[in-house]
Amino acid sequence: MTEQQALPALPPVVVAGDPSPWGEAALRWAADLADATGVPLEVHPPTADPVHDLLVASTRAQVLVTAYRGGDATAFGLGRVVPPLVEHAACDVVVVRGTASALRHRHHRVTALVTGNPSDELVLARAVEHADRLGAALRVLHAAPPLPLRADDPWWPVERAGRVLRATPHTSVLARMHPHEAIARHADTDLLVLAERGQLVRTALLHARCPVLVAHRWPTEPRREPVRTVEAARTPVR
Repeated sequence: MTEQQALPALPPVVVAGDPSPWGEAALRWAADLADATGVPLEVHPPTADPVHDLLVASTRAQVLVTAYRGGDATAFGLGRVVPPLVEHAACDVVVVRGTASALRHRHHRVTALVTGNPSDELVLARAVEHADRLGAALRVLHAAPPLPLRADDPWWPVERAGRVLRATPHTSVLARMHPHEAIARHADTDLLVLAERGQLVRTALLHARCPVLVAHRWPTEPRREPVRTVEAARTPVR
């Protein structure tokens, strides 16, 4: 291959530089991802307008990684840069938080939080990618609080996810509780993946005990082949 035919540079993993302990955890998480996927790691130091600068960087990044809090944490426990990045970034955003076990990938599980909306396909695609990267099991989780009367079938989002995954081994859990309760109860995971905006994301960012990936971009090629050998299970949780 000649110099003129050199392949274009791969989109980097961009991480928000932050000297706080959580900022250092975000840097380690981003470095692990960049190393595992073979892409460059780009560290953005603090600037006068970090939100603007990181949003610009997200237009050419594969993933944008930030700590859930640093020296600028608000009364709600989130850094001020987190909500605008999660809402407006042009790429997937990973907000690093959680227990030491989750940060070190010791649960060997990735959880996809599905809602029954079309964005579930994006959530499942991302969850499969990261479960493969980590050599982890895949779990599909849907939270549906019990109501006196329901016009919908609470199993439907889980069953739809099963059809999307087809031969991809996974476990499925219908949690008959509110999302924050389901996220807290099913905390034995190294990554929580979701794609909804608004209250569900805020709930995850405040209650998850692991890094949270908010998916923004649709995959160019859907995953179709099986990746593991564990039979799927249909498990209701009350």
